[in-house]
Amino acid sequence: MKCLRCGHELVIEGAIYSPIRTSFRPQSSKFLTLETGDIQTKAVMCKNCGHLEIIGDAMKLRRLTSDPGGSSGNVT
Repeated sequence: MKCLRCGHELVIEGAIYSPIRTSFRPQSSKFLTLETGDIQTKAVMCKNCGHLEIIGDAMKLRRLTSDPGGSSGNVT
């Protein structure tokens, strides 16, 4: 995996912690599901420039928001 900021190839996986590990909860998630509404996140950090990127479980997001087709829906 390359850094999105500087293009360096040394990125390290990890997690972002506050008092508890952070997660993402979509606003439009389904209410009746056997899964929790929280999507666990992971992070990668570039050893060269320190850029930090947070990554979530896209498959779980699609299940929670009834988007089985996986439409892109990227927010910029």
